[in-house]
Amino acid sequence: MLKSANGSADDSVMQVGDLPLQRSIDVLPDPVLAIDRAGTLRYANVAAAQVLEWNPADVIGTSVIHLIHPDDHALAHASLHTIANKPSGALLTLRVRTGRATWCYLEIRGTYDASTDEIMLIARDVSDRHGLELGRGDGELLRAVMANMHGMVLLVDPIGVVGSINGATTRLLGHDPERVRGRPIVDLFHPDDRERMTDALHRTESHETTTVDGRLIALDGEDMMCQFTINNLLDDPIVGSYVITAQIATALADARDRVDFLADHDNRTGLLNRDGFVRAAGELIAAGGGLGVLLVDIVQFRSINELYGEPAGDAVLAAVAERLDRVRIADPVTARVGGDQFVLAIRTSSERAIRMLQERITRDVPRPVAVGDHEVTFSIRTSMAYEPHPQTLDALLIHASNELASVRHRSEAETTQISRDALDERRAQLEQLRTALDDDQIQPFFQPIVRPDGTLAAVEALVRWMHPVRGVLGADAVLPLAQMAGLAATIDDVVIDKAMHFAARLERAGYGNIGVHINIDPKMIAHPAFGASFLDRCRRLNANPTQLVVEITENDLLAPGASSLANMQRLRFAGIHVSIDDFGTGYSSLSHLLELPVDGVKIDRRFVAGIDVDPAATNLTTAIIGLSESLGLACVAEGVEQPYQRDRLQAMGCRSFQGWLFSPAVSADEVMAMVPRIVPIDDQPTSRVAI
Repeated sequence: MLKSANGSADDSVMQVGDLPLQRSIDVLPDPVLAIDRAGTLRYANVAAAQVLEWNPADVIGTSVIHLIHPDDHALAHASLHTIANKPSGALLTLRVRTGRATWCYLEIRGTYDASTDEIMLIARDVSDRHGLELGRGDGELLRAVMANMHGMVLLVDPIGVVGSINGATTRLLGHDPERVRGRPIVDLFHPDDRERMTDALHRTESHETTTVDGRLIALDGEDMMCQFTINNLLDDPIVGSYVITAQIATALADARDRVDFLADHDNRTGLLNRDGFVRAAGELIAAGGGLGVLLVDIVQFRSINELYGEPAGDAVLAAVAERLDRVRIADPVTARVGGDQFVLAIRTSSERAIRMLQERITRDVPRPVAVGDHEVTFSIRTSMAYEPHPQTLDALLIHASNELASVRHRSEAETTQISRDALDERRAQLEQLRTALDDDQIQPFFQPIVRPDGTLAAVEALVRWMHPVRGVLGADAVLPLAQMAGLAATIDDVVIDKAMHFAARLERAGYGNIGVHINIDPKMIAHPAFGASFLDRCRRLNANPTQLVVEITENDLLAPGASSLANMQRLRFAGIHVSIDDFGTGYSSLSHLLELPVDGVKIDRRFVAGIDVDPAATNLTTAIIGLSESLGLACVAEGVEQPYQRDRLQAMGCRSFQGWLFSPAVSADEVMAMVPRIVPIDDQPTSRVAI
């Protein structure tokens, strides 16, 4: 029992049942401790308190591991783990923290008592002797040096049996020195490395050194790549052993892993390479069942490198690989098998699953890739093959390759490489677009939206390029270049600012009831700060929010994120209207309108063109107009070019029209000349617009 200074028993100390035995232990000159199998200190005698200068209340009930030097933790853990299986433990030297925060060297021997399930430790303070060992040239010095080395040291006899290991070996591998002593050294190595290590031992001549690498097996079964230096000191009168020193070789292990990885993987994308794909797909065939393969080809990949440089090409490859790897339909095996070609193998019993995967890849993979200040656009080709009971992989690959070749042949525009002159022209156009932004050549034109009586209800802002040589260029000439040059967001900002300026101009002129429609990129409305920044822009430019209509394409609203929905609601709360553009062309049903925070829809021009020509287009247009009316949504028919289309739409209940029958997109000044009423083209033989 650990006692207080006056000799009375401290209440925190476990009582020893046999009082005479307790008194005998208390008067022993050496420290005696009792711990449970978890290492919790349950008892310490008076000598322990005197030698270690402990306060009983501070240590009883705590783990002895907390009192041991960190470098000796592994040795202590290993001994605790094995003590119950031995008559008595070996003599260990451990550094133990004193009450003065110094370290005391104790020689400790432990004995396990099964009746109490506790371990009795008898210790001796050898701090003074340890200090003297550095001045003694004998075996004690050798043991002291080994114990304090940070690298692993193993002493091995002439027949390859371990004689001793140092503390670092226990600390790094977890092995109990007593359990390792007497075992063949090869038992500690990975089975694949044992023969090499044995050969290295045997070929190391007396007083020579051999270096070799291999894997040591830790107590938990994990292998650890190390670099070994074998010194043959069998003839040394003190050592008489092979001295094997080891250092963990993480870099070497990483290099080996990298070599193994690159044997089956593509170093640019991290996907499987052709060899890895053949192996993995072969395993799918061997497992039985149907197998499909899908080829993906990047269109004009060489031209991307030539136009933007190889870093842009690498970015496109990485993006395609990442997007393919995210596809989890049927859990495909994915590989890059050529400069611009990828392949997927899918084990499935249905050809339909391959078709679904092909549709998803065609839709999701060819999205623009941001490279620095540029946004690179690209397209892909796909082909597939499927067999319910495949015999070889080659047959499937040949079939898919032939189909891909047919796709290339059918698309002359895709198979023709961009000429050097065309590349130079494209670069010149990109520079011209940058100049156009600096010179205020990018302007919005406004296409009128009219009521049945011809009054102007609203206008839609559409981007135009006032080219000094080629004249007014439309969105088809501006937007693809803007995406390639990484200027799409800048041009969007220009159009939004000028559209708001025009809205304020209309209001100053007394036409604040005329709305201004602005197309918003889905990436902008998905940004959490879009709603606040858009409203701040309205205030800054003196635009009345109730005069603005934000248009978002239906396809971009199929699965709107939380940020998009929150921004749409925020705009509506401020009085801004939100409308779905190109409605009817997406994958959603009409019931989708019930779920979205919108105020109106625009019937796509393809359905307007099909009125009284295509029954499906006519029926869908009727349904959209009817549902919009029942939900109280504004409905605009765009692409109205013929009088009969206007008349049929009006008969169906449509109350707003947009199209060349009334006017193309014109400048802001021309719009001001049109208000308050537009005369349709068929009513004005000599003039497109009239007041």
